[in-house]
Amino acid sequence: MKKPGLRRRSLTVSAGAAVALLAGFLSSGWASASAPARSAPPAVTFSVAPDGHGSACSPHDPCSLTTAQARVRAASRSAHADIDVVLAGGTYRLDRTFALDAAKGDGGQSGHGVTYEAAPGAHPVLSGGEQVQGWKQGADGVWQATVPPGTDTRQLYVDGVRAIRARGADPTGFTRTATGYTTSDTTLDSWQNISDVQFGYTVGWTEMSCGVAAVSGTTVTMDQPCFDNSTKKPYGVNANLPDYVENARELLDDPGEWYLDKPAHTLYYKPRAGQNLRAADVEIPRLQTLVSGTGTKSRPLTGLSFNGISFAYGGWTEPNGPDGFSEVQANMRLTGNGAWEKQGSCDRYSSTDPGTCPYGNWTMTPGNVVFDHTRGLAITGSTFEHLGAVGLQLGRSVDDSTLQGNEFTDISGNGVEIGNGADADPADVTLLPARNTVADNWVHNVAVEYTGGVGIFQSYTRDDVIEHNQVNDVPYSGISSNWGWGRTPTKTRGNKILDNLVFDAMQLRFDGGGIYVLGPEGDSLADGLLVSGNVVRNGVQGGHGIYTDGGSEYVTLTGNAVFGNGTFSMGGCKEGDLPYGNFSFTGNYVEDTAPDWGCGDPDNLTLDNTQVASDGTGVPASLIAAAGLEPRYAHLASAPAGTTPKNLALGKPAQAQFIDGSTASLQPGTRLSSATDGDPNTWVQASGQFRWQLVVDLKKTDILGSVTVGMPGPHFATDFHVDISTDGVAWTTAGAVHDANAGTVPVVFASPAAARYLRVVADKPDDWGQRGDQMAISEVGAYAPTKGRTNLALQAPAQALFTDRTQADMQPDSLPSYATDGDPATWSQATGQYRWIQQIDLGKPRSIALVTLLQPDDKFATDFHIDVSGDDSTWYTVARHTGSAGGLTGVQLDRPVTARYLRLIVDRPDQGGQTGGQMAVSELGVYGLDGK
Repeated sequence: MKKPGLRRRSLTVSAGAAVALLAGFLSSGWASASAPARSAPPAVTFSVAPDGHGSACSPHDPCSLTTAQARVRAASRSAHADIDVVLAGGTYRLDRTFALDAAKGDGGQSGHGVTYEAAPGAHPVLSGGEQVQGWKQGADGVWQATVPPGTDTRQLYVDGVRAIRARGADPTGFTRTATGYTTSDTTLDSWQNISDVQFGYTVGWTEMSCGVAAVSGTTVTMDQPCFDNSTKKPYGVNANLPDYVENARELLDDPGEWYLDKPAHTLYYKPRAGQNLRAADVEIPRLQTLVSGTGTKSRPLTGLSFNGISFAYGGWTEPNGPDGFSEVQANMRLTGNGAWEKQGSCDRYSSTDPGTCPYGNWTMTPGNVVFDHTRGLAITGSTFEHLGAVGLQLGRSVDDSTLQGNEFTDISGNGVEIGNGADADPADVTLLPARNTVADNWVHNVAVEYTGGVGIFQSYTRDDVIEHNQVNDVPYSGISSNWGWGRTPTKTRGNKILDNLVFDAMQLRFDGGGIYVLGPEGDSLADGLLVSGNVVRNGVQGGHGIYTDGGSEYVTLTGNAVFGNGTFSMGGCKEGDLPYGNFSFTGNYVEDTAPDWGCGDPDNLTLDNTQVASDGTGVPASLIAAAGLEPRYAHLASAPAGTTPKNLALGKPAQAQFIDGSTASLQPGTRLSSATDGDPNTWVQASGQFRWQLVVDLKKTDILGSVTVGMPGPHFATDFHVDISTDGVAWTTAGAVHDANAGTVPVVFASPAAARYLRVVADKPDDWGQRGDQMAISEVGAYAPTKGRTNLALQAPAQALFTDRTQADMQPDSLPSYATDGDPATWSQATGQYRWIQQIDLGKPRSIALVTLLQPDDKFATDFHIDVSGDDSTWYTVARHTGSAGGLTGVQLDRPVTARYLRLIVDRPDQGGQTGGQMAVSELGVYGLDGK
């Protein structure tokens, strides 16, 4: 059968060979009649189900997955056709790694393939998880359950939502010593299971974690070698005092936190609002490697495909051990005694006593799904989620693979890893992965535990292509190419990063980029790295849009767009006296045409680019449209559609009047019809008098419940009111708006009312606090009354979270619930971190068309974006707003969506144009406008 996502291979024939072929065709009668085409033999099919049994493996009598694997191995020895294993929907709980081995017949033979694929419409999950049952709730509200002896985990999931290991701030003051810390009191000495407690360090581009070995009085001794490896290395960044403490029963105080008491074999969980663990699906991972595939140089694993499979609930507990998680960068780690001194140092610090050369010996974070010595692998339409290590790792000698149309989310480490950080310059170049394609994947919300991780990590590889992916909501870099610090000989060649969309990268860490490059990429620009057609926008703080870091050489950037990041569009940091440069940066559309070279200029730089605005004005529409997921895969990152509300004003006639009722003249280029044409990018605006009014004739009388008024920036009225009439003579004020911003603002009637005519009247003159220049109206909407609550967010349960999903600390006299209490005089406002999340639960999936945000005039976010989710795990960005101030901002979605959860995320930090304090949310409103 045809393998989804695979590219057709072309046959190249020389001119002489073509003549010979033609002569052969003529002599065998092909000139007069074509021989019938030979059809491929039908595929051999084995059907499996989670409860399958027996060995028939038929649709009516499916077998187990392992039985089907045995049937595949037997059939592949003499296969004359493809072999398909069709998985029914449901959860396949793996009690051991599903191991695929070329030597045992797991791959295709003689050009035939083996495919593991979902049955039509089915959603099979290969799970390494174990359900935790038997929960009991204590008097303090905390749930507990018994787990088998020997259970160890760093992750717990409740109804598919990752819980947070119990954590908190330092419970006492610390002073660092050679072996750990001294404290100001003996608090830690009284904690139970102190050897399971870990200290977390967020330093620059890394997040490190080391365990506590022992506490005696005020002396804290840390685990070795993690502590030395994290505090002593002569390069990169080192830990000092811990930023947080985790994995202690004493820290279990916030909703959504959990703790495993290993000696007592007991799990504890503090529930979020409304959670009942007796009815919940609570999962902990029991397997690290869910699926592995391996071969040898002489016999690689070939012709293997996965289509429509979910890989979930894999774990990884090595960081609980003495090595901890001592990160160098991009989840590469130091392990073993003395690693801080030798690993990765080569001859950088000593030519007489060098470390490991060339720059090997770092340790990669493993994959929960991993392949090596594999050729022609295809993984399409699949999902990698709820994983505790790296989602997917393609290791040594993985060639000609295709990863297309997959989703990678809720992963502790990197989303995708290709290559090996110890293979910079192997004697056998075939160890380097080659000719792999990573295309049209949605990679988001990864590196959620090890926040120095990246969306797609491409280490030492050759002729790989990363194209048309969407990477968003990652704590560090979006796409990272190459590896190795310092004097690193490398056989990396010919890689391409093309037409990707990266946004909301660098959410937590620093010194990275939307696209990040490290080390030499070839021997010339011709065989170096090509970065082209990518769009990097919105959210790359603390780095560069596209970052060519230390030792980078032979990089071509052309035809990319970089804007809205609040940082330099291009640049990098030269590393000492190492070679750095041979760059061609031309034909790009960037906010800053001059790159930032903070550590010294590169050699051999060609520079010729076009400056664009921070909102992307000036970027060719074709470039933006072509970046990211191609149309066939756009559904991956699209929120479920909602109900399109019926706008009774759409297409209806309008008049522009001055306040005395006389006809108003219009600003050049604006038209009356723009106010009701359904296009928010056009508008009508009066000229000559600041105060004016727009009258819309609905053509017949209807019962209305609300009106929306869209105003473009900077042409908006801070204050306006809406009148209604049945005859166009007698008018009644239906509602007034004060302190508005540009956007779409709803005016909800106190009670349903009959109206044929609407009148929007500008109230605020061009002084006394008016922020817009003069009111323009881009769109007027008129809607029937809703059934039930008009504002779906009113009294909805609310949370305030930091961007790592931990509970946010709140300002005095502030609570998360104040964002939905209906009282504009109260507000929700976090403290301690500028970027934070206001999240609400609508209780059930609802259609959402419009979101409003009311902020105090002295505590507001200039820029923010809105995400929605159906399950509080997979989030979709549905709107982004810039240039707000205090007061009311309304954001109408490009299309209505269906979601249960909604979150508002601060984008603009207190610099670079932010004029408010830290964002406070007086009221968050959500409207369906659909009459339901």
